[in-house]
Amino acid sequence: MNIKLRDEYLLKRRKKKITMQEIAEYIGCSQSLISRYETGNCGMSKEKIQKYREYIDQK
Repeated sequence: MNIKLRDEYLLKRRKKKITMQEIAEYIGCSQSLISRYETGNCGMSKEKIQKYREYIDQK
């Protein structure tokens, strides 16, 4: 996922008032991984990114 798309999903998540904890539980990872991913400090596997996007899109 490129930076622009990551930022777009971050804004969508905030607008929908979805917490990082909700997404972390859905994906099966830590809240800190979601935080680091959204700030661009680390990456996630393609599978986790897909689940991240699916969760935000479905809410």
